[in-house]
Amino acid sequence: MEQSSAVWDTFLAQNDRVEFVWLQFITLTSNPLIRMIPKKKFSDMLKNGQLLSMTSAVLHLLPGDRLAEGASPTGKLHLRPDLSTAYCQFGSNGTRAVVNVDCVDEHGVPIAECARSRLRALHDLLERDTETALLVGFEVEVIFLQPREEGDKVVGFNAINCEHSFSSMTPQDRTYLDLIEAVARALATVGIELEQFHAEAAPGQWEFVLPPARPLQAIDLLLRARETIMIVARSFGLRATVSTQPIPDKPCNGAHVHLSVNALEGQEEAQILPSVESFFAGIMTHLPAVLAFSLPHDISYTRVATGIWSGGEYAAWGWENKEVALRRIRHNRFELKLVDGLSNPYLVLSAILSAGMDGMATHLPLTGGHCHTAAARLSSQERESLGVKIVLPTTLDEALVALEADRCIQTRMGDLVSAYTCLKRGEAAFLRAMDDDERRGWLIARY
Repeated sequence: MEQSSAVWDTFLAQNDRVEFVWLQFITLTSNPLIRMIPKKKFSDMLKNGQLLSMTSAVLHLLPGDRLAEGASPTGKLHLRPDLSTAYCQFGSNGTRAVVNVDCVDEHGVPIAECARSRLRALHDLLERDTETALLVGFEVEVIFLQPREEGDKVVGFNAINCEHSFSSMTPQDRTYLDLIEAVARALATVGIELEQFHAEAAPGQWEFVLPPARPLQAIDLLLRARETIMIVARSFGLRATVSTQPIPDKPCNGAHVHLSVNALEGQEEAQILPSVESFFAGIMTHLPAVLAFSLPHDISYTRVATGIWSGGEYAAWGWENKEVALRRIRHNRFELKLVDGLSNPYLVLSAILSAGMDGMATHLPLTGGHCHTAAARLSSQERESLGVKIVLPTTLDEALVALEADRCIQTRMGDLVSAYTCLKRGEAAFLRAMDDDERRGWLIARY
């Protein structure tokens, strides 16, 4: 821990207003959990090699802090800070440092339910066994909402007065430019240089495109971006949400993921093309199981449809085709469209890596395209000639069954799969007991 202490001292020298440290991780159901520690206590812990501990049951809690079926109330985990992720939270005047953590046991070994550690291990395996690495770029789609209050209590949310279309700049859009540009400036303040940003289709919906990075670093940027956008929105009296469909009967929020497989230094890019194709063939083959992670709620499956640029009903790909699950952009780069903001990004990328590495190991050929239009709009003969054969789940229940039947992903992701499926079934039962408005408000309040 001496090295960590030195890294921390360097960070404090550059950020001398820090008073509190937020140790952050996200649950398997994608809720951020925070432990706050005064700066001096955290510094002393680093010097003494001490890790903060908490009950391991926290990773098995359903809404209302009820334990998922089969989970144990005993045991503990330790939070090991990754100081390379430290940054000062926007809007805190430099007083709050946020640090992402790994969940480990008393010996410093990652526990089975630590999705962050699993993703790191899978990407290390990809580099070692295939001499390739994955670059990931996330798109952050958010909808800005106006809280509806009664007294001091928020009782709901309304769409803001900003009707627009994809990439438009209407007179109503211009009334919100101060907000949108404030978001871009705030993201730059916390070290995120946006690729671009633009209006999306739903009222008050905007997209912010993050730069590409290795998987863990890409998620670090994603979590930092979402938090920062939320803080800026609150300063304007608004709620920013990544929830899938916060406005009934309006376009949904997505969380598209750009993926490129690249040769490690010293290897020719041309030599990896067959393995690149096999990587994405693996994703196509295992996509029904991947959807259990990437579309994690009942409402998420509104994306499995034709005509809304969200991926469609089949495992299919096409060059620059917005109506298929995998849009091919370059020979080694695809965009996965069947992802939304309710998903845990560590689990999504772990499932993608598991699927892709299986494709590489078995030298799978890339079929299921090239589709020039939505796969559902092709004739059955056209789909057969392209190898479009896999029909995707249209419900969370179907996706969870597909995940439990996928031995490859279960093997590579280990106990994460069983822990996740138990949580999702318990969470789904809780949410299905609500009416539509109550459930929508519950999701907006948390995502």
